[in-house]
Amino acid sequence: MDYEVAVARELDGLRIPAKGEYSEVARQQRLGFLREKSGLALEGVGSCSYTPEALKNNIESLVGTVEVPLAVVGPVRVKGVHVDDTVYVPCATTEGALVASLNRGATALFRAGGVTAWAVSQRVLRAPYFEFFDLSAAQRFCQWVGDNEAEVRNRVLRASDHAELLSLEPVVIGRCVHLTFEYRSGDASGQNMVTACTWSACNWIREALALSGDMPLADFAIEAGLSGDKRVTGQTFTRGRGTRVTAECVLPADVVRDVLKVEPSALVHYFHQLSASESAAGSVGCCLNIANPIAAVFVATGQDIACVHESSAGVFYLELQQDGNIYASITLPCLVVGTVGGGTGVPQQRECLQLMGCAGSGKAMRFAECIAACCMGLELSTMSAVASDQFAQAHERMGRNRPA
Repeated sequence: MDYEVAVARELDGLRIPAKGEYSEVARQQRLGFLREKSGLALEGVGSCSYTPEALKNNIESLVGTVEVPLAVVGPVRVKGVHVDDTVYVPCATTEGALVASLNRGATALFRAGGVTAWAVSQRVLRAPYFEFFDLSAAQRFCQWVGDNEAEVRNRVLRASDHAELLSLEPVVIGRCVHLTFEYRSGDASGQNMVTACTWSACNWIREALALSGDMPLADFAIEAGLSGDKRVTGQTFTRGRGTRVTAECVLPADVVRDVLKVEPSALVHYFHQLSASESAAGSVGCCLNIANPIAAVFVATGQDIACVHESSAGVFYLELQQDGNIYASITLPCLVVGTVGGGTGVPQQRECLQLMGCAGSGKAMRFAECIAACCMGLELSTMSAVASDQFAQAHERMGRNRPA
């Protein structure tokens, strides 16, 4: 008991103060605590242009901010289903050479006449599991779900005015039934939305099962792993999660030579080597550098940073045409983005979305098409740099920040 008391007292002295409070007074208390513990002035971290109360649904225990340098890439010419415009894309990064390469790719695409893009569909999943005591009960539950789908849909709609339930699919694994809820989430990325909707439906399902008596539950959880949330899976790569967007462009041979500084045949040859080696490595998709622009745009525009992982799965393709020009395409099947909700309402991130013409309702598909065009530009520029042996030189010149 004396040991437990001592540990409790030690923990009390180490607790960050004013947790759960959203005020400038509370922020300063936490900041003062960290200064005392660390012996650091924390002048940079301690600076903050935000009102703590305004970030109540974005962060807990605010102490300050970390600035990320912001650049703008463009002009990016996008001729999409949801956008026909020349846009400038904000990118937040500390990686030297990235923005220069993005701009080089954007220039090549602009001179080629722009990128044709299509945000094809949107699909957000949540997959709770219901564990029963035997397979017979699991089988009866699958039948029950089909018989009661209308009421399940009704319960889903009670939790959100924006979610649309597209399908409800039970997947049986032993005596467990993973019930996959497939949604369209409008202009929100949708993770929190679909969690709330699914929770609402599952609460009703559990109450109904308790009353039925012949399908007692052994266990339940709002999510296992079937939805593929925040990770790359074969299922979500082929069927999609988030927004599926694809884009294409034909690059004249002289643009490839003048802007990308590589022979078209050499660029396509390198692409074939990349494809073969990625297949040998067991990669999901085929791309060289999609994660970089997605991460930079996500940070700048208030997206869910954890979704960079799945959003960066993609298929890039190059083909040398008979006329010597290059056909290029890119497909991002799992681009998890939104233009409302989450971090998109934080003032600076909101401004970045506004700069792209992608803030607010009705803009999510436009946003996805712009990102796809940006990713295509970097894939072309980076592959060209590797194929022509510019890659290491460029990073040595612009991206290698040696310690002082």
